[in-house]
Amino acid sequence: MPGDLNFHMRYKTFKLICIFLLTNSFVFAQSAKKQLAIVNAATLISEKFYDEIPYTNKLGYITIKVKIDSTEYEYIFDTGGYNTVTTEIMDKEKLSTLMEVEVGSSNQVKSKIKLSKVPKLQIGKAVFEGVGVFNFNFTASPVINCYTNGGLIGKSVIREAVWQIDSKNDVIRVSDDIQKMPNIDKGQKLKVRLDKVLNPFVKLAINGREEEFLLDLGYGGFISLTEKTALTYNFSDKILIEGEGDISANGIVKENSFLIPLHKLAIGGSEFNKQVAFFSKSNNLNLLGSELTKYFIVTLDFKNKNLFLTPYPNTEEAEYETFGFSTNILIDKVYVNKLFNGLPAQETGLQLNDEIVSINDKPIEELKICDTYFLINNLLKSEKEITLKVKRNNEFKDFHITKQKPF
Repeated sequence: MPGDLNFHMRYKTFKLICIFLLTNSFVFAQSAKKQLAIVNAATLISEKFYDEIPYTNKLGYITIKVKIDSTEYEYIFDTGGYNTVTTEIMDKEKLSTLMEVEVGSSNQVKSKIKLSKVPKLQIGKAVFEGVGVFNFNFTASPVINCYTNGGLIGKSVIREAVWQIDSKNDVIRVSDDIQKMPNIDKGQKLKVRLDKVLNPFVKLAINGREEEFLLDLGYGGFISLTEKTALTYNFSDKILIEGEGDISANGIVKENSFLIPLHKLAIGGSEFNKQVAFFSKSNNLNLLGSELTKYFIVTLDFKNKNLFLTPYPNTEEAEYETFGFSTNILIDKVYVNKLFNGLPAQETGLQLNDEIVSINDKPIEELKICDTYFLINNLLKSEKEITLKVKRNNEFKDFHITKQKPF
C-alpha cells in the first residue's frame, strides 16, 4: 500500500492491507487450512441492532474507533486486508501466539509475523468474538502509524455485518440486517465474489472492457492496475513516476510506476470520463479504492455477496490535477519519495529525497512528524500553488510549484 495527496491519495497508495498468506512457511506444522481458519475467524454476536458510527477521513483512509477489552483504538477500515493488532495490544490483552507465518503484501515485500485471536472486539453496537488477527507494528513503514494506533479492521469482521459508508455525513452505519439500511432503494447492486481468504472482487469496465477489481477501501486512491492489465490497453499517454513504489505493512520497494488516463470507466450504471490510474510491476491485483466513497454511498453486504452503490446527487466528477510529487516520512523528516516526469515539481528542480522544511512559509521543525506529514499533504490536497523550502546536501532551496492536469 501503499505521495502527493491531492492526488487524492492516488499515489499515497498504502497497500497496507493486502497481506497474502504464503502457505509454505509456518512454524508449528499446521496446515494451510488451519492458517485460514484463524485469519478468517470472526463471529458477530450482536443481534437486531443498527448503529451510526462517526469516522475520520485521513487523506483518503477511513479510520474508526475500535474497542478491544476496555481500551479504544483508532483503526483503518480495510475491505482488502486482514485484522491486525500491535505488539502493545498483544501484550496488554495477553494474546497468545497461535502460529507464525510468512506473508507478503500486495507490493510483494515479505515478512514473518504472528497470528493470534482477539476474544472480543467492538465497533459501536457491533460486537465480535474470536477475531483472528496478525501482529503488525508497521515499523518498516512508519507513516502507517500516523493513521492508526491499532491497525486494520479487515475482511473477516466486515463480512459478518452490513456496513454503509456515507462520506457526505462522515458516518459508517452498521447492522445485522440489510433491511435496516437507508439509501438502498436507489442503489445499484453489484455482485461480489469472495475468494478463499475473503477478498471481495467486483467487475468494472475500462474503455468498454470488463475487468475484475479487488474492492479495497484500504487503498486511498480510486483505480490501481496491475502492469499486465495496463499494458493490454496500449495507452499512448503514459507518465513515468520515479522513486519509491507502494508502501506496505512490510516496507517499501524501490521501483518506477506509471500514470495513465482511463478515458472511460464504468462502475455499475455510472460512467466516469476524467479518471486516471496508477500501475507498477509489483502490483498483483487491480484495485478499486476509497475514492469510490466520494461519488457513492457504499453499502457492503458481503455475507450475501452484494455491493450497493447509491450515487450522491449533483456530485461532479473531479478531474485529476497534481503538483507532480509525493512524500513519505523517515524517522524525523518528510521527504520527496516520488517524482513525476515532465510535471511541475520536476520542471522546477525538485529532486527525490529532498527534505521538506517549510511549506507556504509554514516552518515545520517544531511539529511532531505525523503532524508535519498531515500538514504538508493536506496543503498538497487543497492548494493550487505551493511554495516549498527543502534541504538538500545541507543546502536550502526554494521552489514555487503550480498544480496542473497531467494529460
